[in-house]
Amino acid sequence: GKSGTPPTNPELLDWLATEFARQGWSIKQMHRLMMTSSAYRQVSTVSAESKALDPENVSLSRMPMRRMDAESLNDSILLISGRLDETRFGVPAPVEVRGDGLVTPIETPGGFRRTIYIQQRRTQIPTMLDNFDLPPMNPNCSERPESTVSLQALYLLNNGLVHQLATSTAARIRREAGDDVDKQIDTLYWRALSRAPSDEERKLALD
Repeated sequence: GKSGTPPTNPELLDWLATEFARQGWSIKQMHRLMMTSSAYRQVSTVSAESKALDPENVSLSRMPMRRMDAESLNDSILLISGRLDETRFGVPAPVEVRGDGLVTPIETPGGFRRTIYIQQRRTQIPTMLDNFDLPPMNPNCSERPESTVSLQALYLLNNGLVHQLATSTAARIRREAGDDVDKQIDTLYWRALSRAPSDEERKLALD
């Protein structure tokens, strides 16, 4: 519309429109074309060149940084620690309201279930998800909020369950990498971030 921001690359937009028609108006083919393009698969690292030529990233010279949502954060911590129960379907995993007021999922024999399978009631939202902006159940949420508050850092630093999962992660890395500290750091970065550590990150981890 006329009130919106004009496209930064109208020629590309025209080409995509004609390509959409040429492929028989197939949305699936268009999704495949876009998601396998080099523009879509870029890293989010800001290089000196992209910062100089495209500081606001209007030309899509890098992947925009995206915040991990509450569900992805919770499931990722469980997966990295090796304590994610990947059983699909079935009844939801119950939660417990502890004496200190925190709401925590109850572990199953196979580990902790994915967020989608955790029981959620309006009065018993798991604290981890609540702190990291899980959309409220009532009223309906039309847009997911994003906050940066001290409770998020304090939860990750002080919560007993997070400490247990960190200990499980350390034990898993030691099993897989042995006692070689360099190999442990490499294994941890590949497990957590799917990449090798930078020189600076390696030094910080060694220290």
